[in-house]
Amino acid sequence: MSSSSPARSRPTPPATVVFTQPPEGGSRLDAYDALPWFEGAQHDDASLAATGRALQATPPATPHPGIASGRLRDEGEIARGGMGSIHRLYDLDLRRRVALKVIEPGLARDPEMTQRFVDEARITGALTHPNIVPVHDLAVDERGVASYTMKLVDGRTLTELIAMQGSQRDLERILQCLATVCDALAYAHSRGIIHRDLKPDNIMVGEFGEVYLMDWGCAIATGERTLVDGPVEPEGTVAGTVRYMAPEQARGEVSRIDARTDIFSIGAILYKALTGQAPYMGPMEEAMAAAERCEFRSPDESGGVAVKPPPTLTAIVKKAMAKEPADRYQNAAELAEALRAFLRGGNWFPLHVFQAGKVIVREGDRADAAYIITAGRCEVRKCDPEDPRRSQSLRILKPGDVFGETAIFADAPRSASVVALEDVSAVVVDRASLEELVSHTYLGRFVKAMADRFLEVEAKARAAAAAAPGGPR
Repeated sequence: MSSSSPARSRPTPPATVVFTQPPEGGSRLDAYDALPWFEGAQHDDASLAATGRALQATPPATPHPGIASGRLRDEGEIARGGMGSIHRLYDLDLRRRVALKVIEPGLARDPEMTQRFVDEARITGALTHPNIVPVHDLAVDERGVASYTMKLVDGRTLTELIAMQGSQRDLERILQCLATVCDALAYAHSRGIIHRDLKPDNIMVGEFGEVYLMDWGCAIATGERTLVDGPVEPEGTVAGTVRYMAPEQARGEVSRIDARTDIFSIGAILYKALTGQAPYMGPMEEAMAAAERCEFRSPDESGGVAVKPPPTLTAIVKKAMAKEPADRYQNAAELAEALRAFLRGGNWFPLHVFQAGKVIVREGDRADAAYIITAGRCEVRKCDPEDPRRSQSLRILKPGDVFGETAIFADAPRSASVVALEDVSAVVVDRASLEELVSHTYLGRFVKAMADRFLEVEAKARAAAAAAPGGPR
């Protein structure tokens, strides 16, 4: 769990965000097919280690009355952020462990910050959803120091899972988590609550698959304000984490913040999962300026590798992170369905980029993949049977055309070569995936039957040509 810093009014954005270093290490999850486009995760905040206030080196005594009464035993601090610290407690009556969040003592002297902390507890406690951590109680001691207890979540942050991923199964798990977070957001948005600080650090995944959306300290109530007592934030207030901010949020346009602001941040988290880095990197001023302008490289342009993420996931990121809210997914349920549709459809095939002049498939080679062109043109060439040093141009392939599948279905060598006439992007479907499609789905068997009929017709045509007067001898 991590805590974001309190909101502040511009022009001092560095004081609005707390940045934490994601944990390192950990074992890799059970894996199959590798992710060739993923070269590892960068630390989001290595160059932005800044907080709004200096934190005390030694945490204060926890003020919760349950500790003073002896019902709760403090087992020490387990996390720390801009608004306060989190302790692990043992409840001697219920014989279970819980988490205690305590406001930072320096902030406790500020009535506005104390009210924000109390509002955070009330918002979190009111959002009774399976994927939002439940709050047990709220307390304020005689010094005015506020704290609240909640379910203790043991597990990993999504930051850790992203850094550990090395297979399709790992990324599937991350996508499932994001779809689940969208479910929680859909509920919160129905209550008029916008999270406003979505990032991998604020998503916890338990050992048995539990997913929790954490840290509602920057949440804003856009509808009826029955859950909060704090004042309405003025225009120009910026709160959240710069690296994952929607442009209207980075510009402090409070009146424009709505559910689509959170949708942008989910897209930014998916961006991190695909590329290993957040959309806005670099020093604070550069990251904030880029967020305000919504300037980031597309996920399929962010790496130096020729293999790019699945185009469908790139499209989801681009739509979720559209500059204008009207161009994004309009609600969290819509984004969740897009993620689940991808998982159901199995469109995992990566996008490869081939430079002009590259021989993509070579005549006579064993077929190991089929290709779907998404950009650029290719030429199909076949060796001249009378002069193997020369080739005949058979046809030009354009975006949307498919090639290479026939040799796989026929289990035969390539019958022709395909050369990139210009820089070409193509989705590559490997042989194993095609064979699995054929053997495990009715659709695959249908495609295989069509291919077999095509091969049969082609064989008859060749035989007829050979038998014709003047035909090949």
